[in-house]
Amino acid sequence: MKKISLVFLSIYFFLSVEAQPIPTQNVGIGTTTPWRAKLELHGSVLSTSAIFGGETTGMSLQSNWPGIGFNEYAANGFRYIADGYSVIQYLNPGNGYMSFVMFPYGIKDATASQINTAMIISNTGNVGIRTNPTNATVYAVKAGNAEGSAIFGGSTYNSHFNYSITEDTYIRGGKSGSKVIINDLSGGKIIMGNGNAYVGINNGVPAFPLEIRQTNGRGLLLVEPNNSFNNWEFRIARPIGWVGSNLYLIYNGQNKGYFTWGTGDYVSVSDRRLKTAIEKMPDVLKKIMQLEPVEYEMKYHNENNEKTFGFIAQDVKLVFPELVTITCDSVRQQPGMIDLHGLNYSGFSVLAIKAIQEQQELIKKIKQQNKEILKRIEFAESKKFKK
Repeated sequence: MKKISLVFLSIYFFLSVEAQPIPTQNVGIGTTTPWRAKLELHGSVLSTSAIFGGETTGMSLQSNWPGIGFNEYAANGFRYIADGYSVIQYLNPGNGYMSFVMFPYGIKDATASQINTAMIISNTGNVGIRTNPTNATVYAVKAGNAEGSAIFGGSTYNSHFNYSITEDTYIRGGKSGSKVIINDLSGGKIIMGNGNAYVGINNGVPAFPLEIRQTNGRGLLLVEPNNSFNNWEFRIARPIGWVGSNLYLIYNGQNKGYFTWGTGDYVSVSDRRLKTAIEKMPDVLKKIMQLEPVEYEMKYHNENNEKTFGFIAQDVKLVFPELVTITCDSVRQQPGMIDLHGLNYSGFSVLAIKAIQEQQELIKKIKQQNKEILKRIEFAESKKFKK
């Protein structure tokens, strides 16, 4: 009993000496001059200076690399105050980094067997998730084979940004049919690669700068930027029984023609079932004689002054206006040309065939006339000899 009383007396004496309040009523433990705070605690057991709530899961204050342990204290390793999970938040005074370290489930006073660095904040505010921060504002490392380096939660679904096992990068929405929108600002630009990139759409191993693999028979669609939704589609398809595939040009869902796979020839759609108001073509031979083929040079982008043969659209318009198209040149932007004239050269083949047919009729008539003339001559000669 006397020994117990002596121990309590010693503790009381120690506290009376070491924790004597100075005139400012500050309290010091391990120091006689606690002038920096109302309570100053100097010294530690190994690296732990104080534990609060140690009778159950509690908190600790740690020195050296100052930190706060949640159900954790430092004593030759990271240890558990009580059974359960634990965390420590500490500062590296050498570089100013603030770290958050997580520990798996453990037993009271046992040393943590695994250390998981959750996040590190640099002294400039950059954040590293599962790793040290770099010059990037946020640097997140993929967690093993987990879903992703970053998951952004929505009201129901989550969007993902992650690496695959093969270090491929994935950016995907959280549900089937979701949209991934990149740079939706007016005038915004999306740049892929820097001169040596391959982009694949529906193809994971593109071998060309842009490689598109069709889905459900749909190809590449170009849409006019207005509410009319006028569009051209380029589609590849293999006709039944054919070996190769043709390239089809489809306007607003209607097939207009295709390039054949064998020769590359362009074939215009010309089925009777697609036509109406069909009439016989009038004679064209006399008009064709009014056409004037010319030799010319193009003004622009013709540094070598190359010559070519053809027609002038304005001249053809006087004879065959059906072959001439006039548009406002909003596409090519030729200066001052609000009525750019274009010429349907393929239409000349139809005119040529019609003209040949007319010529054949003339030849037939001439041959018939020649036959009649020969008969008359022969008849006249026969009369002459009889006399």
